[in-house]
Amino acid sequence: MKLSVIIPAYNVEAYIGYTLESLAGQTNKEFETIVVDDGSTDGTGQVVQDFIDQGKLANCRLIRTKNGGVSAARNRGVEEAFGDYIMFLDGDDHVAPALVESFVKAAEDGAPDVICWKWLLVDENGKQIFDFYRDIQGLPEKMTGADALRRILVEKNMRIWTASAAYSRVMLEDGGVTYATGCINGEDQEYTFKALALAGDVVFIDEVLSFYLQRSTSISSVYNVKKFDYADAFKRAGEYMRGRPELKDVHDTLLSRHMLENYFYNLKTCLGSSGNVSIRALLRDIDKHYPHLNEEMRLVMKRQMKEHGRVNVQIRSFLIAPELYLLLLGCRQAAIRLKAGLRSKFRHAAA
Repeated sequence: MKLSVIIPAYNVEAYIGYTLESLAGQTNKEFETIVVDDGSTDGTGQVVQDFIDQGKLANCRLIRTKNGGVSAARNRGVEEAFGDYIMFLDGDDHVAPALVESFVKAAEDGAPDVICWKWLLVDENGKQIFDFYRDIQGLPEKMTGADALRRILVEKNMRIWTASAAYSRVMLEDGGVTYATGCINGEDQEYTFKALALAGDVVFIDEVLSFYLQRSTSISSVYNVKKFDYADAFKRAGEYMRGRPELKDVHDTLLSRHMLENYFYNLKTCLGSSGNVSIRALLRDIDKHYPHLNEEMRLVMKRQMKEHGRVNVQIRSFLIAPELYLLLLGCRQAAIRLKAGLRSKFRHAAA
């Protein structure tokens, strides 16, 4: 069961060496690596080529393309892959030494459609920032794709990140699953949701095998209205599930609660990245690029209030006035900073 690891790389000269080193250190060497240099303007491609020339990573190929975005780079990697399974890894993330070994064991047990595992969010010093699975116990080793989607979206006790899953290449090809070119946010979730909607069987490995690096320059930490690409990505994934009775609750949750949670998250990150933009200006920017999205989200908020009665305070405040939501957001962030400061002082005092 050969694994193809596909790495889209754009201007990650300072990081990709570490990514490749983590692959070179695998306890099982039976995999291929395909790096797609997406028109980098720094030395990313040369770092990769030097790594290959030094013989540090067997069966590694470098493909250079014009800049077309991460989705196009991933799709190109899939086209070039020979493996039975496809895994995606970004050029600033890394994996545990046992990743391939653990994958092979899972793949040999019935050749499941999807194999996934635990992961950690880390900073640039390798320090753990977040462990989604820290308090999650009792996940089954095997489940259907529909069950996995339900756990991710409805029950919220499972999370698959781009580099925490490997997919059957035949399944992807038969289902026509590719990354949406031009989409810069939500395309990864769209891909995962479509793949799981196809999957007959999913195997979950109860080990941390990949590490997601959070950089200050990532799209989540800057003002970029294209973050709201996520909405069309979710709608495409929802359309993919339409007409499947076993996925109705998943479909409905995706296009209501999950859509709304991501709407507020992207509002927050856009507003938090710039002290000069007003919430009204941001909403006008969204209207300009995504006509009807703001109104659609307000309708979802109102429907949740009608159906559930009690909803969280951010929904109520936003419906009253977006400025009230912004004020509430500022108060919450100030409280978080205050608590963090107090904890830091107590730690120093104890030391």
